[in-house]
Amino acid sequence: MVVVERDFPELVARAEQIVAGTVTDIKQEADAAGAPVTLVTFSDLTVLKGDVGDSLTLRFYGGEAGEVVVHIPDMPTFAIGDRAVLFVAGNGRDVCPLVGVWQGRFNVRFDTTQQADVVETNDRVPVVAIAGRQIVRGGAAAETAGAAAMPLNAFLDSVAGELAHPAISAPPVR
Repeated sequence: MVVVERDFPELVARAEQIVAGTVTDIKQEADAAGAPVTLVTFSDLTVLKGDVGDSLTLRFYGGEAGEVVVHIPDMPTFAIGDRAVLFVAGNGRDVCPLVGVWQGRFNVRFDTTQQADVVETNDRVPVVAIAGRQIVRGGAAAETAGAAAMPLNAFLDSVAGELAHPAISAPPVR
């Protein structure tokens, strides 16, 4: 799978829906053509963009359907109880309903040091800041070593700020 790198304004602009929620159901089944799909339902939603009801079910290509198993490298996976901020586009149409595949999923976890929910990338690296167009990840670099993960509320405020004052115009919906 070829994935184009997306910066923060692009994630926000390209998303049809942006939500924070908790995984409450996962089902694997065959689509109309017999290909396996995984349906992941999120509830307890905070909706920042788009028209979403009380829950949102995302359709990911791959999984198990009968004797057919399809695994797609780098496709985000979920477990019941996972919490995430999701940048959704192409749900039910695209192989992955997240903008930039793994780039459109941010894990939420409770940080006992901060006593607050914080945000991590899909690969569980702490997000420490949104700086201009970039999502600054924690890591070994001197400027981010030991930096605290960004609180969920600050991340959601950054999304709301980008929605209110976009750095780029929204691309046309396919």
